[in-house]
Amino acid sequence: MPDRVDEATQLPPTGQERACVSDDPVLLALAQAAEYVSPTDPAFSALRGAEVAYREIHARLALQTASLQRSQRDLTDAQARAVWRGHELAEAQSLLDRERQRAARDSERAGALASALEELHRGLFSGNVHDLILRACLVATGATRGLYLTARAAHDLPRVRAAVGMDAVPPSPFLQALCRTVLAREDTFVANSSAALADLDARPGPGEDFQSVIAAPVVLLADLNGVVVAADKASGDFDERDAKELLGVGDHAQVATQNAVLRREVQQAYLSTVTVLADALAARDPDGPGRGDLVLRTAQRVGERLGLSAYDRSVVYYTALLHDIGNIGVGDGVLNKPGPLRAAERALVQSHVRIGHDLVRHVPALAGVADAVLRHHEWYDGGGYPDGLAGESIPVAARVVGVVTAYYAMTTRRGYREPYGDGRARDELGRNAGAQFDPRVVEAVLAVLDEPLAQTERTDIDEVDADGLLPGFDAMRGALQSAGAAR
Repeated sequence: MPDRVDEATQLPPTGQERACVSDDPVLLALAQAAEYVSPTDPAFSALRGAEVAYREIHARLALQTASLQRSQRDLTDAQARAVWRGHELAEAQSLLDRERQRAARDSERAGALASALEELHRGLFSGNVHDLILRACLVATGATRGLYLTARAAHDLPRVRAAVGMDAVPPSPFLQALCRTVLAREDTFVANSSAALADLDARPGPGEDFQSVIAAPVVLLADLNGVVVAADKASGDFDERDAKELLGVGDHAQVATQNAVLRREVQQAYLSTVTVLADALAARDPDGPGRGDLVLRTAQRVGERLGLSAYDRSVVYYTALLHDIGNIGVGDGVLNKPGPLRAAERALVQSHVRIGHDLVRHVPALAGVADAVLRHHEWYDGGGYPDGLAGESIPVAARVVGVVTAYYAMTTRRGYREPYGDGRARDELGRNAGAQFDPRVVEAVLAVLDEPLAQTERTDIDEVDADGLLPGFDAMRGALQSAGAAR
């Protein structure tokens, strides 16, 4: 039996065992030591036992090493996933921050738009409805400047009714081309680069180098009314949302405009008697039929060109309408006398400004107009009547009406002279600028006379326009409301 064991212990190692021995210095050392020990020697058995124990320890270590390597790979993968999740979280946070900022901007814009629409509806009793509509459109689209132009068809010459951040009176060929394009399409026009404007049949002029522009047709009271131009968006490009916002403003504008029309009807009813009286006085002049309409129309244009406030344009409107109402106190024999006036007759004619003032001031809503009626024969250098006022101390409406009426008086045949030609009348205005007339007003009148619309028939004065609003209507309404509250 022992012999068989000894024989077993002397069996040569397998190929795998030989590979392990050749690769492992410990096993190699044990194998080399066994070569010098007899298989019957107890030391040989100890060496073989140490080899077996070492192999077991080595195998366990290999398993542990492999497990550790797998754990390291798992840790590396987990770290990579953590980094990826971190990037995802950062992107999500950035998106959330952008959405919060957008929501804050939208909230601010919605608040501003609500305020603008509130002002638009408040236009029932005050303010220029066109200006309010334009400002609401600028808020709705985020634009920084713009225009409201009225025209009913593509071939009409557009008229600037309101402007923010632009000086476009009269509208340039480029703005006319933009207006024609929108009215012909009856749809919104959007351009977010200068290249997108190349299809228009006119190039931008000074101050019209828009970075971006959206222009939309305006429909008021079921009728095409004009074009709103919104330019240079504060951030980003104009898009479909901006077009929808313009449509939303248009819905509110319909209501506000209807309110303004109702207001106009109330005011015109209030002034109907005075207007009939003014027309009756105009009929006393056999040589000037239709001249009153031209005076009124030209004075309106001059007020716009001078950039007057809505209140001052309103005063200009009614001063042009009523400036000679005091002639009711002057007889036809004096008014239409074919020869020179005597001193007493001249004094009677000059008294018409005080008579007109006294008549108009009894209309509560026309207090400002009464003063302009009184002053429309004052001279810029102080040489006029009734009080010799000079320069800026003369109401601006009186200065405007003074120049306009002088032009049409010169170009109308009188009983004592033939009418001046247009050129001679213009020369007289220029020659007397700085003396009888305000030079700035003369310049504006001459420019307006060059406009194609200046010599055509008067437009419908019922059109919603601040020029036709009673200048004192707001104050009168406030007084009536206060009186009602006190009761």
